[in-house]
Amino acid sequence: NNNNNNNNNNKEDENDNNKEDASRRASLSKKKITVKKIEKPVVAKKKPAGKSAAAVHIAKELKSNNPNYRIQRELKEFLKSPPPNLKVNVGKNIRVWIITLIGAKNTIYDGDKFRLRVQFPADYPTSPPSVYFLQPTPRHEHVYTNGDICLSLLGKDWRPTMTAQSIAMSILSILSGAQRKSLPMDNARNCLNKPGAKQDDWVYHDDNC
Repeated sequence: NNNNNNNNNNKEDENDNNKEDASRRASLSKKKITVKKIEKPVVAKKKPAGKSAAAVHIAKELKSNNPNYRIQRELKEFLKSPPPNLKVNVGKNIRVWIITLIGAKNTIYDGDKFRLRVQFPADYPTSPPSVYFLQPTPRHEHVYTNGDICLSLLGKDWRPTMTAQSIAMSILSILSGAQRKSLPMDNARNCLNKPGAKQDDWVYHDDNC
C-alpha cells in the first residue's frame, strides 16, 4: 500500500510540474517580443554640379547668320582668357552680361568690387552696347551716381571692331588712373536719369572721358 501511495504521489507531482511548464509556456507565448529595427543613417547624396549659364551658351556653336553669333564668340574668348581683375557672368539671356571689376593694386580702388551691366542691342556691333554700373557705383569724376559712364567709346568713338571686353578694360583703366574720388561736375543734372541710354548726343568732359 505504501508503494502504491508513493507512486500516486509521484504521478501527482509530475502532473503538477507538467501543468506549471505548460502554464509558463502559455504565458511566454502571450508576451509580444519587440524587435527594434536599427535605422541606417541617411547620407545625403550630392547633386552633380550643373553647368553655368555661360557654359550652356557656348556649348553649341552658333551659325554665322545667327544674331547672337558675334556675342557668343566674345563670350567664349572672355571665358577662355579673362583679363586680370575682370570676371563675366551671364544669365539665361546671352545679350545681358554682368562684368565684375576688381580695383587694381596700388590704386585708390584697390580691391574694391564694382559691377557693370552690359546689354547688346539688336544691331550690335554696328551700335555699341549699353554699359553702366550697378549700385553701388564707384565715386569717380566720370561715373554718375545713377551708374552712367562718361566714356566716348560708348558713343561717338565706338567701332564695330571693339568688344564688350575691351570696353570693360577701358573702364577699369579709367578707375586705375584716378587720383581722387570725386563726382562728375554735372552729376546733379544727370543722376536721376535712367542709366544705359544711348550716348549719341553726349558732350564728353575731356579726351580722357
